Amino acid sequence: MINPWKPTALDLILSAVTAIAFPFLASLLYAKTGALIPMILYYGLAWGIVKWRRGSTGYFNKPIQKIPLIFYINVAVIVLALILAYLSRITIDQPDIMGILLTAVLWATINASSEQLLWIYIFEAWDLSGTFSKNRHGKLINRAVGLILFTAFVGLIHVMFWVNFLHTVDSTQLVGVFFVIITTVSGYLHLVVWRKSSQMVFTFIPHFMLNLIPLIWTGYSILPYLIK
Repeated sequence: MINPWKPTALDLILSAVTAIAFPFLASLLYAKTGALIPMILYYGLAWGIVKWRRGSTGYFNKPIQKIPLIFYINVAVIVLALILAYLSRITIDQPDIMGILLTAVLWATINASSEQLLWIYIFEAWDLSGTFSKNRHGKLINRAVGLILFTAFVGLIHVMFWVNFLHTVDSTQLVGVFFVIITTVSGYLHLVVWRKSSQMVFTFIPHFMLNLIPLIWTGYSILPYLIK
């Protein structure tokens, strides 16, 4: 990383509580209000907590001379995921063109630029801490806890929140199941891309592709789900 960050006990608490509790809060709010308020909280938390605790979002770091190979690997994984998404697509019979455009311009951009901020914060709060430094395998334990919380949060936020209204892929199909697996792999690759580049934009690009491109063949609009 360009700017070394040393998490404190507060970061351990914040990351653990966020990873476990926020998906439940988002699910509850969606059931009562729709998707808009949970998304505002989600994205606000991502940018706010990272800027507050880490000091930088990673989007404006000094450019690197060479893009790491892992970035291209992640893009290739996303291309494979997009092929699977097309094969298991859910299409809208009468698409709302304005809704699709707003979903593409606003939601796809904001979501792709925000989610990894919180994902990576949750992981690094533990991975970079010295919590188990007295243990011979302390670094491994820190990383394991970070990965567990990272996995828990990404899994829960998708199962408890996004799956309720983000209908672009039929996950009941076998191809749809493979899509979920491939996108999960990409989630972990974001961690490696960030570590190798210290540039959050290299996590944004593949995520933006995944958010944006399926709108073309599904006709999906997020607008009907924002407010209940």
